[in-house]
Amino acid sequence: MSEASTSRCRLCKSALGTPGLSLGRLPVGNRFAQTAKADTLVDIDIVECETCRLIQLRDAPAVDALIPRLPWIRYREPEGHLDVLADAVLAFHPQARKALGTGPFDQPLLTRLAARGLSTAALELEVAPAQGRYPYLESWQASLNASRLAAIAARMGTFDVVSCRYIVEHSPDPVAALIALKSLLGQDGLLLIEVPDSSKFLAARDYCFLWEEHSCYFVEETLGRLGEAAGFRVLSVLRYPGALEDALVGVLQVAKDLSSQPSAQGPSPLFAAYRDRFGTTRERLRVRLADAAGPAKDRLALFGIGHHAIMFVNAFGLGAEIALAVDDDPDKAGFFPPGFNVPVVNSQALLEDERITTCLFAVAPHIQAKVQAKLAPLAARGVAFKSIYAALEDSIMKDLA
Repeated sequence: MSEASTSRCRLCKSALGTPGLSLGRLPVGNRFAQTAKADTLVDIDIVECETCRLIQLRDAPAVDALIPRLPWIRYREPEGHLDVLADAVLAFHPQARKALGTGPFDQPLLTRLAARGLSTAALELEVAPAQGRYPYLESWQASLNASRLAAIAARMGTFDVVSCRYIVEHSPDPVAALIALKSLLGQDGLLLIEVPDSSKFLAARDYCFLWEEHSCYFVEETLGRLGEAAGFRVLSVLRYPGALEDALVGVLQVAKDLSSQPSAQGPSPLFAAYRDRFGTTRERLRVRLADAAGPAKDRLALFGIGHHAIMFVNAFGLGAEIALAVDDDPDKAGFFPPGFNVPVVNSQALLEDERITTCLFAVAPHIQAKVQAKLAPLAARGVAFKSIYAALEDSIMKDLA
């Protein structure tokens, strides 16, 4: 745990004086490189506000530290629920005619709203690549500021529906971001804020979901409190289930009267258990995977090299145990993931390496069976398959009890 400090909560501005979960200085997860040297480290210190219970990074990294150095760094967010969400939006606002997307993940929802008769528009990121830097989510969240959005409203007018999917959790000042979005809303307009729900990974004590790019970790209650703190009336917080994380959508309207400051909630048992069990989990996992890696550190593979896999390796200090980092994304081939001692290879290299006895999966549950089928020759020679995700039945984490 980290020492207490007097940082301020991003939601209610109360002092963050309680100990947090400190992972120390870890490599930035998007910093794939040509060598194994991790040249950009940031502090990962997760703390819960005892007034409003928002879980958050105590100190957000500087924007420049997070800007990708490679043009192919891109992420995907869930879309399977968006037809249902589009219908829900029109149930809340049957007279809606114009919709605006404010980030890189809004177009799939806009497409569905357009199919239902709305005219749609999408904001562009107004920051261009320069000097080996390729702005992405860290720059999108910074663009949700009052002066920029007021200028856009003056130019484009206001909208009946404004969507902001998977950006607010990246913001070091989410209240200010929501206040700035008000300028884009017409009378009785709806603001949709979609974020990942953190409750499943907290309950499962899954530490690979932590990420230096997420300043805030919302659950249903704190997403509602965010809307109220920014001067909105919370019409609903919609939940769309996922295997590892649910999607939460706050449906907000500008409030006529501001809500009062919430009373102190006190620490939540959910975060306290998550924080307090990390040390024991880390030590047991390191012993388990050192044994799986073998004396020569040549028996353990990790398949699926995204930011979950990278956090898993770095939070638990497993870089030396991974013999093969496997991903079939051709953009990643030959690059060293941050904190790894080996570069990314494809699945064919995994199939040909007869030293491997354990393969860890860091792939989405809905595609894991397909990946395992592709790797059937490994199973035939006795290779063990385990997921890194603590909530899954085949998780390596379940072997630690």
